[in-house]
Amino acid sequence: MADVDNKIEADPPDQNLAYLIDEYVNKFYKASGEEVVRVRHNIWAVREASYSFNIIITSLLIVFDAILFDHLPEQKNMLFEDLLSLNAHRAKTSKLCLVKDRIHLRIVRGLEDFDYSEFVAQVEEYREIFPGIKEKLLEKYFPDEV
Repeated sequence: MADVDNKIEADPPDQNLAYLIDEYVNKFYKASGEEVVRVRHNIWAVREASYSFNIIITSLLIVFDAILFDHLPEQKNMLFEDLLSLNAHRAKTSKLCLVKDRIHLRIVRGLEDFDYSEFVAQVEEYREIFPGIKEKLLEKYFPDEV
């Protein structure tokens, strides 16, 4: 399951919003077979075939967060250059970022006008780009883990 120790602190979300996101999660994953667990009132952990990610809501934001790698390679500076390049050329609304020496793929969006079609688009973006980015970085920076 996706790690949630990188908490995004904020006021608790509105209960109606938590209900709405829960409805989106259940509707989208109902027949898919992927594992979805509501970790807290505002955090869902999703396990898909090739990765896991969290959906986190705060009073102002919805965050889709997946850990690509839980440690940094020896060639950190080269990796950071590649991450910046991937952010510019491969990532769409998601961004690669560093949180406590972990490399994350994250989508952060305001809650205003967030609807089911946008929820689906965010999940589909993860499905489209996560495996390719992970494979590319894994081969180059973590060859012993391939």
